[in-house]
Amino acid sequence: MEPVLSHESALEYWRSVRVGSRHFRQVAHARKLLAVPPKADELAEPGPWWLTRPLHVMVADAAVRRTSEDVTSHVWSGPLPKGSVLDTENGFYVSSPELCFLQMAERASLIELIEDGFELCGTYDVSTGELRSCAPLTTVARLESFASKAAGAHGRSKALRALRYVVDGSASPRETVLTTLLCLPYRLGGYGFAPPCLNYRIDVGAHARKMASKQFYRCDLYWPEAKLAIEYDSDAEHLGSRNAANDSSRRNALDALGVDVLSVTTLQIASRVEVEKIANHIGKRLGKRVQYKEPSFSVANLKLRTELLRRLEPGVKVSA
Repeated sequence: MEPVLSHESALEYWRSVRVGSRHFRQVAHARKLLAVPPKADELAEPGPWWLTRPLHVMVADAAVRRTSEDVTSHVWSGPLPKGSVLDTENGFYVSSPELCFLQMAERASLIELIEDGFELCGTYDVSTGELRSCAPLTTVARLESFASKAAGAHGRSKALRALRYVVDGSASPRETVLTTLLCLPYRLGGYGFAPPCLNYRIDVGAHARKMASKQFYRCDLYWPEAKLAIEYDSDAEHLGSRNAANDSSRRNALDALGVDVLSVTTLQIASRVEVEKIANHIGKRLGKRVQYKEPSFSVANLKLRTELLRRLEPGVKVSA
C-alpha cells in the first residue's frame, strides 16, 4: 500500500510543487490507505524521493504505526472529510493542503501556524531559496470549512484560532510578517488593526496618468476605506537610480489619487521605536487609537517581532 504523506512531509511536498503543472486525483475511500504501514521500498523512486527523511505518514491506528530512520507514523483515527487525501499519481498519496494545515496545528507554534496559513493561501514560493510567484494552494475560507468539519481532530481549535489572523493573497514572506505584526491582537504582541487587502490593485485615473509609468499599481497592504498603502521595502532594495525613479513615479501617481503610501523596512520592524511610529501613523489613518497595557504588551511585542524576524532575517538584531 502506497504511503500517505502527512504533517511536515506533506507541507514540504506542497512547497516543492507550487511552481509548475501538477495533477491530482481525490481519493474516495481514504481510510483504506491507512490500514497498512509503508515499507522501505515504497519510499523510493518513483515515490517522494526528494523529501527530507524521516517521512511523516498517516496510519489508521497504533497497531500499524512504524518509526525508523526513513519513516515516522502518525495515527489518524478520526473521520477524513471529502478531499482530505490526494493521489499524486507518482506512487504515493498526500494530505490535502487543508488537512496538512490541520495536522500542523498539532506541532507548530501559533505564530508558525499563522505563517503557514499565509503561505498556503499566498502567491509566493521560496522552496528554492528565491522568491517566485505561484498560484495559491487554498483559501482561508476552505481552510476554515475543512477544520470546522473535522470534529474531534487534534489541533482543530488551534487551527481555527490561527485562521482568524490569516489573509488571502500574500505575495511574499515580508508581507506575511508585516500583516501578522500589525493585525494580531495586543495580547499576542500585535497592534490589533483590521486586516488589510493584500496586493490590492489601484487603477490610475486620467488625471494621474501623466505622473504614472503604469496603468495600475498593486499595493502590498492596503486599507481602501482609509486610502492607506504600506509597502515593505528591502533595506538595500531601492538604492539604484532606476528604482528610485520608478518609486518616485509610483508615489506621485498614488499621491495624485489621494493614497497615503508608507514604506516599511525590516530594520524598522526590528526597532520598537520605529515600529511604534508606524503603528501610530496607521492608527490615525484608520481611526483606531493604539492603546495597550504595559508591561505585558512590550514583552509580547518583543517576542512576536523576534519570532517573525528570526525566520525572515536571521541576522537582524531586534530591540525592545
